[in-house]
Amino acid sequence: MKIIGLTYCDGEQRLVLKSDSSLLVNRKPLFVPDKITELHALPCWVLRVSRLGRCIAPKFAQRYYDAVAPGVDFYSADLLREAKQSGKPWTEAIAFENSLAVGAWQELNGLQAAEQTQWSVQRDGQRIEWMTASLEQWQEQMDRAVAQASELLTIRQGDLIYITAQQPKLLQTEDILRCENNDKEQLFCKIK
Repeated sequence: MKIIGLTYCDGEQRLVLKSDSSLLVNRKPLFVPDKITELHALPCWVLRVSRLGRCIAPKFAQRYYDAVAPGVDFYSADLLREAKQSGKPWTEAIAFENSLAVGAWQELNGLQAAEQTQWSVQRDGQRIEWMTASLEQWQEQMDRAVAQASELLTIRQGDLIYITAQQPKLLQTEDILRCENNDKEQLFCKIK
């Protein structure tokens, strides 16, 4: 399984790869590695690839994924700055263990594309709204992400492709990340 991301880090959009150990699922907490002092997060949509494909045109991209899930992409802003300054790879800053939280999968057939999904952070007992979006608003970006990923790599059933928004949030220990759709919790993650 490959995890392919079209993500924003410090205002730059990049295609990145993560290992399967980067997945954080089942409401597990994120234990921040000691090396990270500035943990940032980006809200994202995660697509589940349903068939083999290469060099897919955006207009056919929807045929290649069958489910979506809300997610949160974590990265280390301090390690990313260091990597950029020294010309080193970004891997240490963006692809550490549990650096991609994935919420509940929603099958595309029967999904209401116009429904609003809300990402929020709970800090010191107060809820901070982060982003609200519908799948309908993101459809073009999703299709473009599948096309871009398949230009460089053969995508296979079970691969994940995620796309992030340009709304990073600096996180603190004990923050709780939530994603909800129609007051139904889709994702929960506590920062430790």
